[in-house]
Amino acid sequence: MSVHLDEKELEKDFGKAEFTVLLDNEKTTITYWRFPPKTQTGWHDHTFDYATIQQSGGQLLLKTESGDTKIVDYEDGKVVAYKAPVVHNALNISDQEVRVIEIEYKA
Repeated sequence: MSVHLDEKELEKDFGKAEFTVLLDNEKTTITYWRFPPKTQTGWHDHTFDYATIQQSGGQLLLKTESGDTKIVDYEDGKVVAYKAPVVHNALNISDQEVRVIEIEYKA
């Protein structure tokens, strides 16, 4: 799983999203994320390339260290790949629960 950066301030008025590590071995980490409305991952650093499989609708706001923001519209079944490094905080800004499976490739 990505490295959480606890020293970075969380967004006010947002709780913490829930996650379950489904698999963690020498090659891969697979995590199931559940974002009720107004929750966030907290700042974290993806040191490995990863892909996400969206499991719901909704929207996440991605904030980067540089202050850039990006809104990601979720669609059930959509797959997106990302290249490391990525440092961000993901916030559910929609009025519905957002669910996603994240697959990090360690090797």
